Amino acid sequence: MRIALFLEVLLLIELLTFMLCIAAPSNGWYDYTAYTECKSEPEPALYNGGILKYGDSGDEVPFTYQTTETGVYSPAFVVYGLNQSTKYTFSCWIKLEGTYSSLITARLSTDTSGNRCIGTVLAQSGCWSFLKGGFVLDSSSQSAVIFFHNADRNALKISVAGGSLQPFSTEQWSMHQQDSIRKRRKRAVTVHVADSRGNRLINASVTVQQISKEFPLGSAIADTIVGNPAYQSWFAERFNAAVFENELKWYATEPVAGLMNYDSADQLLDFVRANRIMVRGHNIFWENQETTPSWVRNLTGDDLRNAVKNRITNLMTRYKGEFAHWDVNNEMLHYNFYEQRLGPNASLEFFDTAQDADPLATLFMNEYNVIETCDDTFSTVDTYVTRLKELKNGGAILEGIGLEGHFSRPNIPLMRGILDKLATLNLPIWFTEIDISNSFDAHTQAQYLEEVLREAYSHPSVSGIMLWTAMHQNGCYQMCLTDWNMRNLPTGDTVDMLLQEWVTNQLTGATDIHGSYSFLGFLGEYKVTVNYANRSTVAFMSLPQGAETRQLNVQV
Repeated sequence: MRIALFLEVLLLIELLTFMLCIAAPSNGWYDYTAYTECKSEPEPALYNGGILKYGDSGDEVPFTYQTTETGVYSPAFVVYGLNQSTKYTFSCWIKLEGTYSSLITARLSTDTSGNRCIGTVLAQSGCWSFLKGGFVLDSSSQSAVIFFHNADRNALKISVAGGSLQPFSTEQWSMHQQDSIRKRRKRAVTVHVADSRGNRLINASVTVQQISKEFPLGSAIADTIVGNPAYQSWFAERFNAAVFENELKWYATEPVAGLMNYDSADQLLDFVRANRIMVRGHNIFWENQETTPSWVRNLTGDDLRNAVKNRITNLMTRYKGEFAHWDVNNEMLHYNFYEQRLGPNASLEFFDTAQDADPLATLFMNEYNVIETCDDTFSTVDTYVTRLKELKNGGAILEGIGLEGHFSRPNIPLMRGILDKLATLNLPIWFTEIDISNSFDAHTQAQYLEEVLREAYSHPSVSGIMLWTAMHQNGCYQMCLTDWNMRNLPTGDTVDMLLQEWVTNQLTGATDIHGSYSFLGFLGEYKVTVNYANRSTVAFMSLPQGAETRQLNVQV
């Protein structure tokens, strides 16, 4: 049946078949370039087209076109010898004729499996829009087709330019992740040691200890952590960020009209304060009707408008300055409870009111299936970008991009391509609810979690990571890190391994002939102890992001 499907795709579109060079890139470096604006002319192909070129000539690939039975006039690529172990990044420019705008999906069909989405773009007529994505194969393929179709299936012509398919070996991909971490998550430091007269001290003993991390990495917590010392210790030893799973949601804080209950939220806030953990506010509103308090569902007009105004005022007045972030209107690409009843400007009004109530909090959109897949037509990367721009153009103070990250099997090249496009907005990007589906066994969950966390942490535009692993006696939403007795599961071991990898372990050395000691450290706070002869000095240092070497002068 899979072979038949593959042949059907071949027959559907008249293809110009061409042999393609499949050699790996010469230097292995990834290109973060992306665009979200529609351009009058396409930019040159990334990687000079990669393997989408005739042999070694480098000529641009020509296309033939065929009108399909659904009226789509579209090009396609045939490629050969794709490998299971290789990560492929795909990009191209797309322009439409026959409609003003349409969601276009790039799909891959191989001779060993069905077809899959490898990228999407909201394309337009009269200008060129950039699609960026990618894929990893389950098994090697002798031949494959990359083709395009529109989600609404209306008759139109799809033009493609600047196509690029670039292979990366596992080693190259990992090398680039490590290089990005070195540039974005670490910084060089030189400690200069001298006496009170300014004389350089040679062979002074220097000990460096990282006492906190700058990059926020944490997890959801629930009221189950209250009064549970083992859970509290396990969490506080690992994480510097938290989010409350359900305790701030409207159905939890006001289950009956006018009857407020912030007890659980207050107790969780006490815990994070006591352990110097930053905390996100999740959420003010949730567009999903099923998660809206039952008494709110029956309100209309001014009654509903007054209820939502009181919700923002009560919540954000009580907790002003406590939460670093607020997810203002959750999952608004998939649901529209408030906008359907209060009008299309409801979300804009929510952001405005929240900004007035707590000006120092960073306000976020938060959405699922933006980063996890490109099969969800409600939440493609360009749909998210368009909604963000609409809110900002309407005057909303929207300062953060929230990506939930409820993954099944992750497509890492697609994930990076989507992050690249979101990064063009120059807003902080947070993974807010990462987990791996419980349809996988524990060891597979751990494997996929490691892939996702490495990709998220290494991307230069990601500002923080939250796991969705709040512990309950009967388990977690999809993925736990420990059992109820706080014994690590394979996913917990993965998190511990990465936390240990992404910290500067204690360093000890001696100053050189210039009285200096240098090291490369992860961003954060440091304690530096210097001993010389019978004298000792302790200095504390912040290491924020920066291109220049951080200089620390210590007098002994």
